Amino acid sequence: MSAENLAIRQRIAAALLNGALGDDGFTVCPGAHLHQGKSALRDFRVILTGAPTAFCFHSSCSTVVDEFNLELRRRIAAAERGDDLRPRTPSMMGDGVPPAPMPPRRLKRPPFEPLKLAQFAGQCRREITLDWLSARSPVPVPTAAAQGPETARLFLDALYDTDERVLVFTRFYSQGDFMVTAGSGGCVRLADKQGVESVTSPLPHGGPEGVWFLNQPITGDWKINNATTQGGDARWGRRHGDCVTAWRYLVLESDVADPDLWLRALVQLPLPIAAIYTSGGISIHALIRLDAEDKPTFDAIRDELVQVVCPLGADAAAMTAVRLTRLPGMLRHGKTNKEGTLQRYDRPRLQRLAWLNPEPELEALVEIAK
Repeated sequence: MSAENLAIRQRIAAALLNGALGDDGFTVCPGAHLHQGKSALRDFRVILTGAPTAFCFHSSCSTVVDEFNLELRRRIAAAERGDDLRPRTPSMMGDGVPPAPMPPRRLKRPPFEPLKLAQFAGQCRREITLDWLSARSPVPVPTAAAQGPETARLFLDALYDTDERVLVFTRFYSQGDFMVTAGSGGCVRLADKQGVESVTSPLPHGGPEGVWFLNQPITGDWKINNATTQGGDARWGRRHGDCVTAWRYLVLESDVADPDLWLRALVQLPLPIAAIYTSGGISIHALIRLDAEDKPTFDAIRDELVQVVCPLGADAAAMTAVRLTRLPGMLRHGKTNKEGTLQRYDRPRLQRLAWLNPEPELEALVEIAK
């Protein structure tokens, strides 16, 4: 970015905030009046390079911060195009009186465009298959016939730091059925209730509808879920945002795209793809390494990515910061129908691992795996 463009962005941000930005982008949060805890100077930061985005340590001001980001980006885009800069949303400039909280604005998720997927996938002139990926995986992966619980351990140990804890699920709506400690070989079966000790256990070989893992590492402890607790009625869990220790991975999956086209699209996206694996059905999942500083940062990156990958068939609902996704190496025995009845397959289906790279680069996989 040129120095001139950066100076324009700094002036726009300062005008919106009614105050100067520090050299490092820290300033007073426009939603400081909504903070439930004590505010500090380094709670709120504005990043003006790349996609301009502001983040705040507090979550109670998220509505105001979201509105600030929308107006900041609109004004910057307009200024860099030379357009009219009249605001479309209420100005955050004023006489020092904090702005009233504004209603949340839902992120517009672009619809799937099959033609766009076909055109983009068609730019990849080579055949891309799971076998092709496996043969070029930076971390060697077993053949499909040789995959099992050891593959799941290989996967988790490669993607999570030593002693980080990862929840594993054989029941989608549980609070975690197993917990793996990466790098140590440790695995325990978890109780459904607080106060009941876990017991040492190997990973299962599969589950009725397969096996999942939580994409972010967690503390492993029961914690109050502050996002859902209301009126003093504490709700406890092991799989929510307050349990997360690092905002590392984002999941890309599609249930609407043709699997062959989706795979050819995935390998062309300039994203840090850490893993590609199947659902045990027709869906192919990709794990994107973000290493976001916090959840607001994760959400901001996700919101930008949604605009690119959803027209290609990505499921925006699966791109949440805390998400269950398929654990490779495990068997899936069936699928629940609309009536809630498990329909067993003729034979178990493998959630197959095809690509594993714990240190991916921001580069199209097809260029790396030549």
